[in-house]
Amino acid sequence: MFRRLLTLALIEVLCSGARCFHIRYIIESKRSQLDPEIFLNTTEILQKYNYQPETHYVYTEDGFELKLFRVRRSGPPVVLVHGIGDSSDGWVVAGPKYSLAFLLADAGYDVWLFNCRGNRYSRGHTRDIPKEEYWDFSFEEIGALDLPATVDYVLSATRSPKLTYVGYSQGSTTFLVLCSLRPEYNRKIDQAVLLAPVAWLVNIKHPLVGVVSRNIDALSSFFKQKKIYELANRGELNQLYHAEVCNVSSPLNTLCLLEISLIFGLNSLTDLVSDRLPIITTHTAAGFSTKTLLHFVQAVNSKRFCRFDYGEALNLRRYSSPKPPDYDVSRVTVPMTMFVSESDWFASPEDVKILRNRVRGKVRYIPIDKSLKFTHLEFIFGSRMNDIVNGPVLEILNTLR
Repeated sequence: MFRRLLTLALIEVLCSGARCFHIRYIIESKRSQLDPEIFLNTTEILQKYNYQPETHYVYTEDGFELKLFRVRRSGPPVVLVHGIGDSSDGWVVAGPKYSLAFLLADAGYDVWLFNCRGNRYSRGHTRDIPKEEYWDFSFEEIGALDLPATVDYVLSATRSPKLTYVGYSQGSTTFLVLCSLRPEYNRKIDQAVLLAPVAWLVNIKHPLVGVVSRNIDALSSFFKQKKIYELANRGELNQLYHAEVCNVSSPLNTLCLLEISLIFGLNSLTDLVSDRLPIITTHTAAGFSTKTLLHFVQAVNSKRFCRFDYGEALNLRRYSSPKPPDYDVSRVTVPMTMFVSESDWFASPEDVKILRNRVRGKVRYIPIDKSLKFTHLEFIFGSRMNDIVNGPVLEILNTLR
């Protein structure tokens, strides 16, 4: 089966997106054998468990159409912001016993699920623009344009003076961009909960980061030459592959563990919500721009949390400086809680300490001991996250009510 799926993937590439009837036929026959939830979107998953989601459309200053999902409750509004390459799916696919969106709604919070520009839910634009122009954004535009539009929309819809922000990984990066570049939004957020916050990447522990960072120019040239603007766009073949191998009862699950371990440092598939593993892994590729990846790699090389580096000439035109300016996180005054694991390859305690020392908002720091081997992916998909993350998050938010 695994070899057949690889063969289908190769044929799909060779078809260059053309309609290959025999591939589609096999896909449809395979779909019928799988858990239907693998193919559900955020609202359909919520509906399956008897939650009644709403869909809202938000438009940014530069014309992007963002899709937000809401589980309406009478409590304070909470906006959940996903990580890189993910979507609102990330907050629901672990199921009602584990996913934070369900737990917050059950606790009476008015839950809003954000989707950044370019992911599977937020692909619209008010103008017909070339693909290259559409994907010309990094996490800066998400923080400086998507989040302000979202915050204003949510506050208007709920008639609330402030909201609570929960960001995971890149969702914390974009929060810091928002409050640094548009400091007036500090007054609109009563509390920020940052799960595995990513800003400085001086001490990133990923074993492959050195190879990637040393070859950033070649990587950038490759993307331009091949006109690759987007990464991690999920497709049906991708879904079928992960549904097949990412199952604890599958004889091929070693392939799944190998992939997730290589990317995130996961120790065992059982560290994730194992009975939901096929659903989790088939939903986590929602698309993101190549420019976003390059921006993070630049941060590794520069050892700074700064704006995108276009090269000296373009930097002078854009920033009036040969080097991109730093994000001034001293402007961030929102009270924050930072959950940080000592086993996280991406958000190291050493780098988060740099952030803690530079923001002006009150910071509550919650370390997760290295002995727990709690990795980056486990913050929203982990089998232990209720005790380690979700329970404390609910306690923190309840103190504000």
